[in-house]
Amino acid sequence: MSLTLTTTPAESSAAAGTPVAAAAVVKLVTAMMAAVVGLTFLFGFGNVLALGLRLGVPIWVAPLVAPAVDISVVGTVDRTTGLTISVS
Repeated sequence: MSLTLTTTPAESSAAAGTPVAAAAVVKLVTAMMAAVVGLTFLFGFGNVLALGLRLGVPIWVAPLVAPAVDISVVGTVDRTTGLTISVS
């Protein structure tokens, strides 16, 4: 038993444009994800910087500590997710 698919010229031209549309969607989603990650990092950086300054950390040390805190939180979340997935 064989199945033969036929397409009209309009369908074949629409299908030919699909990879371009898919690539555009992938780029859009990637850009949106990068924007969310960047803004989240900046928000966390600002909060940790303000907290450090409020706790009396010298002004030249606080900007160095803030990214380390952000990275450690990302690492903790990543490791917790990995452990949850491996246990399931």
